[in-house]
Amino acid sequence: MSYHRRMKQRGGDTRAMAFHCIVRVTRQMTLLDAGARDALAGAIRRVADFSGVEVTAYCLLSNHFHVLVRVDPQARSCADDELVRRFRALYGDSRAQCIGMDARNLERLFADPDRAEAAERVRAKLRARMGDVSAFMQTLKHRYTKWFNRARGGGGSLWAERFRSVLVQDSAAVLRAVAAYIDLNAVRAGLVEDPKDYRWCGYAAALAGDASLRAAYGRYAVRGRDSSEAMAAYRLYLMGKGEAAKGDGSGARVPRRVAEAARKRGGHLPADEVLRLKLRFMTEGIVVGDRSFVEGVLDDAAMVRYRRGRAPKPVPSPEGVESFVCARQWSHRPEVEAPRQAEA
Repeated sequence: MSYHRRMKQRGGDTRAMAFHCIVRVTRQMTLLDAGARDALAGAIRRVADFSGVEVTAYCLLSNHFHVLVRVDPQARSCADDELVRRFRALYGDSRAQCIGMDARNLERLFADPDRAEAAERVRAKLRARMGDVSAFMQTLKHRYTKWFNRARGGGGSLWAERFRSVLVQDSAAVLRAVAAYIDLNAVRAGLVEDPKDYRWCGYAAALAGDASLRAAYGRYAVRGRDSSEAMAAYRLYLMGKGEAAKGDGSGARVPRRVAEAARKRGGHLPADEVLRLKLRFMTEGIVVGDRSFVEGVLDDAAMVRYRRGRAPKPVPSPEGVESFVCARQWSHRPEVEAPRQAEA
């Protein structure tokens, strides 16, 4: 079997680089249903946090997924407290087989001057998995496959091949073009007319309030503008790319009426439409209410066994006034979060 040559950093190269990575499910089977895609989106975030990798766009489909990442080898130079934080981002409070200990014991090891040599070995082992596109993808594929097989009662490899990677110039214009290609995947597949309506892509997640993705889209969409203006400008760019048909007129594309409506509003979405996207929290979270109620539930150990360092998110009204908040995925298994219920 022949393999596509993968692009990655050379050893000793300290430059930040961007990569468009593609992974396909074995035999092109449509195994990634709604719940599996939800779990995959969460796994991408956790592995990226652990690896010190910035996810700038993604799209998850039923038989493959795309992710655009910016990888900085300097991520390996983190201090011990940051190393522990990243470890917790991936493993929570569970024990990691790769080093044979949990986060609490990792902290104790780093703080013990009599175990300096052992600490350095563990430190080197963890850092070797950071700031590297191959290590990021290997960790992601391995951990997600373990979850998928356990959750679905299967076994063996989930993926058809090694991941493919395309080296992308780390410039606003090129990153914007590749991100648009990724965000329009669901449109090309005929699943939606507007990429904002496909919940498993980075653009929809940014519109729904994902702060890290909003920052990424803002940086390469339009420089020197606030987040709202940057997202509006990117939407206009996305509509232009999506409206253009293939030379023979074939292929799914953004309908002209959708693109024209976006242009009339200058790329901004109506307040009620933004609210509709954000209200996914209403079904994806674990508790909704005013801030004092939510905090009280999260502080109840009998109700929430495992807590993650993510604050409850405000669910805004169309006028932008916070009325209540929602906590998402604070309860999880030691290995990886269980999937949410698939959509009806």
